Amino acid sequence: MASNLSLRARRLEILGALLNEMLHRLRHLRPTMQGLVYSLSTQERFKGLGFLKDCRESMQSGKSFPQSWKGAVYAQSRAFGREETELVASLGDVLGRADLESQLGALSCAIRLLEERTSSARARAGQHGGLYRTMGMLCGAAVVILLV
Repeated sequence: MASNLSLRARRLEILGALLNEMLHRLRHLRPTMQGLVYSLSTQERFKGLGFLKDCRESMQSGKSFPQSWKGAVYAQSRAFGREETELVASLGDVLGRADLESQLGALSCAIRLLEERTSSARARAGQHGGLYRTMGMLCGAAVVILLV
């Protein structure tokens, strides 16, 4: 359980890095959504976010960006919490469909909310992770005592 808490915090950090990269690229390069997803899905640091690859493949099969994005995010929803999944999926309604300023605003807002979630997940992993490890050792010691 302790490693699950740490893994969740790490996944949220990677997701935050992805959204920051999307913001940066949209602001400076203004790529198409298909080009953006393709370039990000091939980067090694985002390989752990399987929904990028799924979204890319869905768009290559002819589906629209919003449909591909939402479908891919919801398909990988176990990797994040329900609220984070909803937050990221909702970006599909704005990205590639609204004017640039609205897209950048939506990404900035999502980044801020995700940063709050990430710091909360890190704190929870720090607080509860030690407790779970200690409980595991104590349960192991109890089993050894019972067997002796």
